[in-house]
Formats: sequence, C-alpha cells, structure tokens
Amino acid sequence: MAINLTQLEQNIKAGQIDPIYLIQGNDQYLLDVVRHLFINLIPNEDRMLNLAQFDMRETALSVAIDDAKSVPFFGDRRVVIIDQAQFLTGESSRGKIEHNVDDLIEYVKQPEPQTVLVIIAPYDKLDGRKKVTKLLKERATYLSFVDFSERDLQKMVEHNLHEDGYVIDGDALQLLFRLTDMSVTAVMNELKKLKLYALETKHIDAASVDALVTRTLSQNVFDLIDNLLNQNLRQAVELYHELLFSGEEPLRLLGAMISQFRLLIQVKTSKQSEQGLATALKVHPYRVKLAKKTVRRFSYKALSGAFLGLSEMEKELKSTQKDPEMLFELFVLRYQNDLKS
Repeated sequence: MAINLTQLEQNIKAGQIDPIYLIQGNDQYLLDVVRHLFINLIPNEDRMLNLAQFDMRETALSVAIDDAKSVPFFGDRRVVIIDQAQFLTGESSRGKIEHNVDDLIEYVKQPEPQTVLVIIAPYDKLDGRKKVTKLLKERATYLSFVDFSERDLQKMVEHNLHEDGYVIDGDALQLLFRLTDMSVTAVMNELKKLKLYALETKHIDAASVDALVTRTLSQNVFDLIDNLLNQNLRQAVELYHELLFSGEEPLRLLGAMISQFRLLIQVKTSKQSEQGLATALKVHPYRVKLAKKTVRRFSYKALSGAFLGLSEMEKELKSTQKDPEMLFELFVLRYQNDLKS
C-alpha cells in the first residue's frame, strides 16, 4: 500500500502501525523525519533492547532479519531499521557483504507481529524486476519521496512556519526554492536561519531570503547566465571574477554553465511535458520548470550562441595556459557582437 508522509504521521499518531515499511528517496531531511517517527515508537528507556539499526554496507541482511524475528524484551514492540538497501536496486554491491534476499522474502510472507521492520532505500530507482522488490511493493507499506513535488514542499514549509507563528511571502518562498534547487534538506536548513532573523516580526520577505540564503554553484551559475542572456554583461563578468576569487575552479564553473545552457536548449526544442522531459533528461522537475520560464524570453540563437561560445572557451582552457578571466571576457565580447549581427 502506497502512502505519503502526512498519512504516515497520522497513522502512527493513531497507533495504526504496519509490520513492514519500505521507504524510498534520497533527500536526507525527509529520511531523517521518517527515521525519527519510527525510533520514537520505542520509549527512550527501551531503545537499547528494542531498537536496532543495520547498515547493509556493513552487515549481512540475514543478521537484520534474524533480529526482526526476535520478540521484544520487556516491551510491546521492536523496531528494526535496515539502511542502504542496495539489494533492491540494479546496482552491483561495492562491498564484500553477501546478502541473502531469500531471507527477507520469507520474512515478508510471514512477519513477526510485534516487530516493525523499516527498509530504507535512499535511491531514485529500484529494480522492479527483482522478486524481492515486487513483493515489498505489494505487501509492505510503501512511502516514496522520489516524486516529492513543489506543492508537497510548499505545504511542509508553510506547516513548519505556521507552527511557530511565522508567515512567508509568495515571492520569498519561490526565491528560497530557486536558491536551494528545491532540495528539502537545504530548504529546511535555510529556514532555521530565516526564522532566527525574523524572530521579532515573524515575517519572511524576499529581501531576507536574498540576503541570507547561501548560494550553491548552480544558483551562482543561474545568476551568471541570467545576466548574460539579459545583456547585463558587466554584472556577468564581475560575478565570474568573484566566483574565481572565492576559490571556484574555472573548469568546474565552465562545465556547470555549459550544462545549464545544454538544458535550456533541450527545453527550448522539446514539446514534452515538464515531468516527461525531467524524466527523459534525468533532472529534477523544478529545474525544467525554471528552464521553461527562461527559454520563453530568449531565442534559440541566443541560447545556442552562448553554448557554442562556452564550449570553445572550454577547449582553449584545457589546451592552453591562457588566463580564464581573460578568456571569459573575450567570450562575452564575441557573444555580444554575435547577438547584434
């Protein structure tokens, strides 16, 4: 049975606990939220006896299953958490641990009624061809964060703020999502900072988000490209210099810019839906959404010209000893002239 995070929280609060849970997704914040929901099923004083966590990179699956079969010691239930369940994916195991998935298959068919078995698979994709994966999706309570949407994150942020009496402006929320690449972990970490800053007013605006949220490389690249496409060339050059001065590697920065322009061109020329294109390109749907907004304002010539110019710059940077700042300034001049011609 598939459920979402809200349903899981409500079920646990109501005491409706299932014997086996499969949790999929790679956002650490969401995984930590779920983990603590299950850990809190066991009172502090009983956790030494009735809570066990096993990392499949270090422990054989059979050990965890044997533990799950054990009855609780002086308690009503036992919680067993299996971490890093790579055996549910198509990836080959890098370690030396052998996992006998038949033990898990037999357990799923007849679970210990006083044990809550939680299997955490921090991966975007599971191998649906495997018998154990199919069985878990059929019989376990299945919670996936792979398709955690912008709306889901918005609800989470608004709930978090409402509990402490805060409000956030719509444009501030969108800016927060953009500056964090809509990573739940990054959003919730930055929210702590924003709440502390707005402690007196309880109001978070776009100016606060812009001033306080730490920019990732991808967000700096987003700003750099935005300046470039909007012909704010001085700002583009200044930001490029600032990033190099702060220690950013020229080739890494250039690679990120080329990758973003490639995405913009792919979005510009595609007729697929946002979700379909995100799946095809293996990128977050939010990146496609932002790219679609960008490409509406610019021609294919503007996008392809920048992509080709940066690709040429990358060749020069790799094959010569020329100064990267000088190369970027030359690229900007050529790009400006190409757009005018």
